[in-house]
Amino acid sequence: MAFHRVGNYTFQWTDLHLPREKTDPLRHEYDTLGHNAVKRLQQIARQRKGEASVKPTLCPGGFDMYAVLRDYHDQDDVLNRLWNEVHTVPDWVDWAQIERGQKFFYRYAPANLMGFMLQAFVGENSSVPGVVEVLVRTGGFSTKVLLRRLLETFQHLLQVTANLESIQPGGQGHTTTVRVRLLHAAVRERILRLVKSRPDYFDVAKFGVPVNVLDSIHSICVYSCGHMWLQLPQMGVFPTEQEKTDYIALFRYVGYLLATPHEYFSSVAQAKATMESMLLHELQVTETSRIVGHNMIECIKDRAPLRVSVGFIEAGSRILNGDELCDSLGLGKPGFLAYGCWRGHCWFVQSLALVQRWVPGADEAVVRYFRNTLYETLVNSKRELRGRSEMDFRHVPQMGKRIGKEGSELPKFTGSLVDRPLEMFYLAVFGLGCVLWLGVVGAILRMHLLMLS
Repeated sequence: MAFHRVGNYTFQWTDLHLPREKTDPLRHEYDTLGHNAVKRLQQIARQRKGEASVKPTLCPGGFDMYAVLRDYHDQDDVLNRLWNEVHTVPDWVDWAQIERGQKFFYRYAPANLMGFMLQAFVGENSSVPGVVEVLVRTGGFSTKVLLRRLLETFQHLLQVTANLESIQPGGQGHTTTVRVRLLHAAVRERILRLVKSRPDYFDVAKFGVPVNVLDSIHSICVYSCGHMWLQLPQMGVFPTEQEKTDYIALFRYVGYLLATPHEYFSSVAQAKATMESMLLHELQVTETSRIVGHNMIECIKDRAPLRVSVGFIEAGSRILNGDELCDSLGLGKPGFLAYGCWRGHCWFVQSLALVQRWVPGADEAVVRYFRNTLYETLVNSKRELRGRSEMDFRHVPQMGKRIGKEGSELPKFTGSLVDRPLEMFYLAVFGLGCVLWLGVVGAILRMHLLMLS
């Protein structure tokens, strides 16, 4: 079996991996039930508000697709099929396992969040042509609104991992996942409608149907598999086999709710092979990729309260994604100080993971702290989302609407390293680690010399 290398990651091809002749047709498959349901929801909205007040191609302000689905599903066959599908729990769902999987995200929260941002978002998502072509047409990756778009993604993640009741039918995480499915269907329906009048608006033959089955599989890989093999091990944290099994089981169920073929995540081995197949087949940097990657960095750099520098972002991105991909995306080459801060981050998350595994009660305390703190900080904070997002159709694709490279909306940062608290903390960890390492090396040398004398 052949070996393949993507970025800093090497794997061996097996019978579980997906050849191109199997993945390419998936670009032209999509969630037809969700797609047809959105059309029915729009018809119901027009009937409720009047034909003149509701445009047939949009989900206008005040139109809550999930609320209409909930209230009218028993009056329409298509809506009832969708409602019953998302409220039917598959036989393979083990709620005890799902609950264990939810804890994984918070157990390694500092490493998981950093991995999501730098590997999944800056690196991998920016490098999938079909995905970025949809993103630049919605306007959601303009630096003016990108922060909210990222926070909505994190809100969804926090809700599906909040507690067991949240992901069960009727829970907040379950409801938000169904909202995301409807949003994806609305974006797809809008773009395909525009393509009918102007075929060159979106190249369906090349990129496939917008938000297609392959995109959905890749998305679940990013959510569930990236931590296990692409992110945490690069930071020196190695999830156990049980943690891998539990977390992938959680997102197998999330994928089911999003109409993603769940058999690709039926086991750890199959999920890993699916992720590796996506890496090999899907990553291809384009000019649009460079726009998305650039805007992502412009959005997150220098933002209070952490004020993370471009150098730190670039250092972490290069470690997690590899120099070749980062060069293709146009990322700069940071200096020693940035890499020192990144190494401090890695040593910190390694040390925290060891404490959690060996000190009784430490793991539950860390999980509880991050579970409570992250939602309050990212969702309820007046600085960020200012309350829960309903995943409404804010960024509507339109003719002539396409983002380009944009600068940060923030004033230029004029401070120094001491004004960047996260990097100062990591630099201190790096310095302490170096001192301890030199102390251990010195002690070993002294012992060796004593043995020789």
